[in-house]
Amino acid sequence: MKRFLPQSLAARTLAALTIGFAILFAAMVGIHDVLLRHAVERGTEELLAQRLATILDAVAAAPEGERDRIAHALSRVDLEVHWRRDAAPTLEHPSPEEWPTVAARTAALSGVATEVRVRPGRYEAASDRLVGIGAVARLQDGSWLEVELATFSVLSADQGVLHSYAATVGLALLLAVGFAARSVSAPVSALAKAVSRLDPEGEPPVLSASGPREVRQLAEALTDMSMRTRDAFRQRTLALGALSHDLMSPIARLRLRAEDLPEEVQQPIRRDLAEMETMVSDVLAYLRGGHGGEAVLPLSIAALVRTVADEFADAGTPVEEGRIDDAVAPGRRVAIKRAVTNLVANAVRHGRDPWIEVEALPDAVLVRVGDRGPGIPPEDLPRVTEPFFRGDRARTAGGGSGLGLSTAQAIVEAHGGHLAVESALGRGTVVTLTLPRWPQGADDGQPSNKTM
Repeated sequence: MKRFLPQSLAARTLAALTIGFAILFAAMVGIHDVLLRHAVERGTEELLAQRLATILDAVAAAPEGERDRIAHALSRVDLEVHWRRDAAPTLEHPSPEEWPTVAARTAALSGVATEVRVRPGRYEAASDRLVGIGAVARLQDGSWLEVELATFSVLSADQGVLHSYAATVGLALLLAVGFAARSVSAPVSALAKAVSRLDPEGEPPVLSASGPREVRQLAEALTDMSMRTRDAFRQRTLALGALSHDLMSPIARLRLRAEDLPEEVQQPIRRDLAEMETMVSDVLAYLRGGHGGEAVLPLSIAALVRTVADEFADAGTPVEEGRIDDAVAPGRRVAIKRAVTNLVANAVRHGRDPWIEVEALPDAVLVRVGDRGPGIPPEDLPRVTEPFFRGDRARTAGGGSGLGLSTAQAIVEAHGGHLAVESALGRGTVVTLTLPRWPQGADDGQPSNKTM
């Protein structure tokens, strides 16, 4: 169900208001119909009572000898009126409970009858009329008056017009609410896009401070935060430079001084110094992530992968090259090369028969580095990209700083990609780098800048 819910703020606001309006409209229409029906019934009863009272008054006001003539004169095709002095009414005598409201109202309006009874008849939906209405009234002198109404029009209201008007007003309100929700969500969307482009080491973009007050306050707070973050990264860069100088220089001096020591002492010292230098370089590379001061250029991933494989082969460690697709990705050459080198070094150090391949997708480039070694235990797999984490097998084997995968992940994520690790015990490990691909057919204007 979650995927069917609106995702944007404006859509969710409009959906909630639409549901609320639909419930309100249905309740309003239902209540209105009930009230209107009661009003129509009362109006119909009032009109019928007035008509019957008028007939009673007209007959009762005439001299007794003229009442029968006047009763017949009032009769028409749909109305029969009979006055009888002593005889019982020929009309089926209605009971007092049949239509008491009309009977009581007729008696009240006329004032000449001591008893009034009304038969309601039946309703015909096709003609929207009441048919077969009958009434008998006993006048004050004891005579009877019979009234037979063949048809009587029922009051009605054109509810369709009212419903259409209400729906039109509701639609206009929804459009106004949708516009209002859009005016609120648009600055938030623009702000989110601007924040996604923030570069901790670059100049912060100008965040639009428009929309409601809360959005403006958020934009101002994010601008201040980006400036503080940029200053913190600049201070970190200076600290990294100082650390590199302060640590690398003593290591170099120790290497020179080791030259004066006996050969059997030089080799262990050189190994330790080389390991220290590697650890310092790994820590600096991890702290820099993908931001080493390089410019982002179109980079031939296939050429870079072949270069890394050739370097390991020259060092005596052959790397099997599998599928190598030609693909170009925007990136920093030194950083991407270090990420791939770290993965191959891990495959060499912790596995056997390392291999590498490049697969070009329509919108991404996949670099896979694998081995046919013992694999990574399932309990260690979620933590292999954590800084300084090394599994039990890696600790036993020794070597490495525990930052190879962490550095590679930081570099790839800085380029807008991601890193995935798959492993099966006894069958080896595969690490996949996914990088965004340079748009096919795009012309960067400088073909010679495609670096290898």
